[in-house]
Amino acid sequence: MKKSLLLGFLSLMLISCTNYKNISIVDIRPDNVSFLNTSQVLLTLGVKVDNPTGKKLTLDQGILEVFRDGQNLATLTVNDSITIAPKSNEYNKLEVLVEVKDLIALVNLDMNDRNTLEQFDVEGYLKVKSGLFSKRLKIDRMNLNDLLKSLK
Repeated sequence: MKKSLLLGFLSLMLISCTNYKNISIVDIRPDNVSFLNTSQVLLTLGVKVDNPTGKKLTLDQGILEVFRDGQNLATLTVNDSITIAPKSNEYNKLEVLVEVKDLIALVNLDMNDRNTLEQFDVEGYLKVKSGLFSKRLKIDRMNLNDLLKSLK
């Protein structure tokens, strides 16, 4: 009896997870920037997530390290958790704390250069929860521009 209940529960979980590959970030836009001090910025982003699953998702942790020419420029930390409703395609507010490690290198960037995003690499992780289960999604070092393209 216990085995059949466990098999039924696992089957239900596997069936409900089939659409997780279809979750995507449709758009990211800055909503607000608050300078906390010379090395910290609180960035509020509008993140539009398409969640076709029937499960509520929660992003509650995340850290991205930002590099340029192998040098660590900044750390982005998810400051607040967000909950993504099931079967939704809507904007969610996400607060990210940006801690600048090398202010001089950041100031010297040419932000008018169309290839600015291609100058940066990122690595880190995001932790997503659904019900009792959580998954830590590792982001291997990759170009920031490529990461943003892969989210869509």
